[in-house]
Amino acid sequence: MKGWQMYSNIQAMKEQGFSIRQIAKIKKISRNTVKKYWEMEPEEYAEKFGAANRTTALAAYEGVVVKWLETYPCMTAAQVCDWLAEKHRFDASDRTVRKYVAKLRAKHGITKETEPKRDYEAVEELPMGHQLQLDFGEKTVRSAYSSRYVKLYFAVFTLSYSRYKWGVFQDRPFLSSDLVNALYQCFDYFGGKPRQLVYDQDSIIVATENGGDIIHTKTFAAFLSESKLEVRVCRKSDPETKGIVEASVKYVKGNFMENRHYMGLDAWNKSFEDWLVRTGNRKQHGTTKRKPADMFDEEREHLLPLYGIAPAAIADGMDRQIRPDNTVWYKSNRYSVPYGTYNKGRAAFLEVAGGRLKIISEAGDLLADHEVSLERGKLIKLGGHRKKRGEKTAELREKTIALLGEEFRGYLEAICKRMPRYAKEQIGIVTAACGSYGRETALAAMRHCEGLGLHSANDLRGAAETIGGQAPPLPRPTRLPIEDERCHIHVQTRALSVYAGIAAESGVEQ
Repeated sequence: MKGWQMYSNIQAMKEQGFSIRQIAKIKKISRNTVKKYWEMEPEEYAEKFGAANRTTALAAYEGVVVKWLETYPCMTAAQVCDWLAEKHRFDASDRTVRKYVAKLRAKHGITKETEPKRDYEAVEELPMGHQLQLDFGEKTVRSAYSSRYVKLYFAVFTLSYSRYKWGVFQDRPFLSSDLVNALYQCFDYFGGKPRQLVYDQDSIIVATENGGDIIHTKTFAAFLSESKLEVRVCRKSDPETKGIVEASVKYVKGNFMENRHYMGLDAWNKSFEDWLVRTGNRKQHGTTKRKPADMFDEEREHLLPLYGIAPAAIADGMDRQIRPDNTVWYKSNRYSVPYGTYNKGRAAFLEVAGGRLKIISEAGDLLADHEVSLERGKLIKLGGHRKKRGEKTAELREKTIALLGEEFRGYLEAICKRMPRYAKEQIGIVTAACGSYGRETALAAMRHCEGLGLHSANDLRGAAETIGGQAPPLPRPTRLPIEDERCHIHVQTRALSVYAGIAAESGVEQ
């Protein structure tokens, strides 16, 4: 048996719960050989044995891939390729992985669940920077922390020429204001905007079709007035009009969302942005035969300036939602606002001039003044916007000292310095010890701990329990006067031979 086959078989049996002894007996090999492959990671195997080609190196992951396919029969080869890159840092071409996955499905009898296909008609390619298609999707995913499921809603935006994608997820259905904010973020991410926008007759965009005279919702109509974009609304049963973005929605569902566990909205959106860089915009497109990221480098120059053709009010300022992490998006970067500014639904107003970005509250107060960054994906944070750690702890400590007395100051400061993350709990234990055993007992326990160099509230509580729990010393017995009748009590005595006899009868050696 070839080395990589043996390695894959051992890893597969390990996943099924076989022990080293059982595998050695079944495969008729030594336990030392099984143990060597048992403890070896796929990356270590591929590096140690110097695989001659990517297919051979890929064979080291057979046990892992088979487990994925058995757990998720609907898994595509493209998603296997992405998971290998994400979880194992293994990079291989789509074609190589596709062939290997097909081979494993045939070898292990794993059939793929498929959906009925829909017929499409080919449409002509559009010029660079001309059109952006948008569409919505929703999918239920499993929570990473429990057995419950979470329904996520998302919007995907795809440039028709380069197939360059961007999107955003929410845990609630989109509103018109959510879509407008998402479009501004999308334009920031692209560094420009197209001339035409293509979308469905969705209720948050179109109020009524009106026989072709489209009437938009109030919020979206205001956005179109500001952005001066051309629009094209798809007719019903006309998927070819925006087939590019529909393929993107399917790609996001099947490659990114499928089998991925939900760990919170911020973490999910961050993982999606990483996926776009790693897979969504990096892998070669099946139609263009080029990577969307490479084509976007050419298309970027043909996009319109973000606010160059908008009215002056829009050119000078932009509305943004303040994110839960107290930042706002601008041109693919996050700019900080003071800690505690975030409030659900709270917006901010952006002004850009002279390379400076000013973030202004709805009340007109200046929240932050940043230098605009030319990079992407960065967090630009001012020092004054960091969470002021320790203020509440210091306030609690001072209140406790005022309650217990200045004698406790040094000890409380020492335990807060030693365990800053648990300072609140430590102070609470000291206060509880004073309440349970009395201030003086706790003070004596504190001095005892200080003498031993023990700066922990638990040590103080233990000492207080010991000191407070000791029974009071018995009074010294007083000598009775000789005339007291209790001094003349006669106690019966026995000879030692009596006890010796009892011991002999019970079999105790003398």
